[in-house]
Amino acid sequence: MTAALFGAGSGALHAVTGPDHVLSLGPLVLEPRRAPWRIGLSWGAGHAAGTLLLSLPLLWFSDQLRVPALAGFGDRLAALALLAAALWSYFQARRSSSGAPARAGRAAVAVGFVHGLTGAASLLLVLPMLAAGSRLASAVFLLAFALGSTLGMALLTALLARLGGRLPPQLALRTRQLLCGGTALLALLWLLA
Repeated sequence: MTAALFGAGSGALHAVTGPDHVLSLGPLVLEPRRAPWRIGLSWGAGHAAGTLLLSLPLLWFSDQLRVPALAGFGDRLAALALLAAALWSYFQARRSSSGAPARAGRAAVAVGFVHGLTGAASLLLVLPMLAAGSRLASAVFLLAFALGSTLGMALLTALLARLGGRLPPQLALRTRQLLCGGTALLALLWLLA
């Protein structure tokens, strides 16, 4: 039970405090014609699937892996995924400002999946639970983390959309473009680190 509560709480906290989450989800949810919590839920489900796809095998083969080396590689891949998300969001923002409908559903799942699969946080999630010595507790932690982060993403996007909904349309568009630029800058910083 402790592993489940700790995992769910850690997942929710991870979802709402990651600057990469705010920056990459912000442009998607400031589009007024979208259901923001669905975008967050889709992104979170993709993120959870990617995290689990990477972390569960690491859990079973942790004795044979060099996790710090994999974490550095994962950071670079996550940065490239963020950069792709920034470019996609920027072009979607331009497209929607011209009156063309923007699509976010499947793209949110895909970007979340790549982000969860490549992020070093996915690799490091396993470490605290491995210290406890129980693979079952580690698996419960990871599953609860996935659920907590998915629900946290849905909450985060609903909150961002509510705040963004108070902006005049022109300022909302500029804010979306600024968030896209911030996402690209964060991605470049991760690549150079």
